[in-house]
Amino acid sequence: MIHIALVLGLVIFGIVAYFSGEGFVTQFTMEGDFYIYLVPSIAILAYFGSKLVFKQELSKIDKSATLAQKFAKYQAASILKFALIEGAALLALVEFMSTRYSLYFTIAICLVAYLAFQNPTKNKLITDLQLKPDEQKQV
Repeated sequence: MIHIALVLGLVIFGIVAYFSGEGFVTQFTMEGDFYIYLVPSIAILAYFGSKLVFKQELSKIDKSATLAQKFAKYQAASILKFALIEGAALLALVEFMSTRYSLYFTIAICLVAYLAFQNPTKNKLITDLQLKPDEQKQV
């Protein structure tokens, strides 16, 4: 439910951002615009950073912990991963709203699509947590 809410929130905000202005600016100057470097850099960091942080958080999960404890830590790691991606997408959408640069909207769309494909599933949970056969049956 959390994942769906995050994705839908970004989609709705993206629709509002798209229809709130007058088209796209496809030709723009890079002079004096700090965000032209910041937004793509943050997007790249969010993409790779979310993967790294997620793996680090998963590696901290004790293999002998109960299934409920593993689920709770998995959920916390997933939310952290989602938050990193969502923050970068929000930054791109806010900058798009202020400048109408198509680059920012494209970056936001890519991040939202990536976030949408990060939805937690039973198979991902089993694989990511490396659950034992008896734990897999409980899932």
